[in-house]
Amino acid sequence: MAMGGITLGGAGRFGYQTQQYTSGKTSGMSLRDRYYFGSVGDWSSGKTIHVYRDALYTTGGGNGQELHLNYAESSTAENPVIKAWGVDSKGKEYEELIYVNQVDPRNATIAEMKALEAHLKKQGDSVLTAQIPRVGNFIGRALSAFDVHEKINFIQLFNEVADKAMEPDNAAGLRLDADRFLYLWMSKEKELMEELS
Repeated sequence: MAMGGITLGGAGRFGYQTQQYTSGKTSGMSLRDRYYFGSVGDWSSGKTIHVYRDALYTTGGGNGQELHLNYAESSTAENPVIKAWGVDSKGKEYEELIYVNQVDPRNATIAEMKALEAHLKKQGDSVLTAQIPRVGNFIGRALSAFDVHEKINFIQLFNEVADKAMEPDNAAGLRLDADRFLYLWMSKEKELMEELS
């Protein structure tokens, strides 16, 4: 439920409230509307999307963007590091390292969130691997509406889309995923605070 620009529901059970997103030419559009109706990049590019069979994750958007993920050589069980590479909405190639334990789902890029999700699935996370209805490749699909480097509040996005989901099971799956990502982040944040004190 949304009230005065603040979205409640799903992750709101943890006491966290999110602000309405506004930026650039899509100013005033909700994250949900951008997800479904927005677009970035050149849709008529006709570019070939590369697929890497051995990658942890690989995809491309209809706008020419690409995102590929694999564990970096420096990755450890305690500090997983994922290398992301591909092409952004401006057609520029990029490569970056993502420190999975530092991904905040309230302020993350598509590459960061997909790295977190792919790592958790690879580790057998019981929530993300559960056989519950979901809206397909939810995070990966965002590549068509947002630039791969754009920071997004994914908790807000999950909840906004769940609020308008036609099928109640899909809404429940989205809210469960939002709760899971936020719970994991808050647990990491709490551990860090305890280490510092």
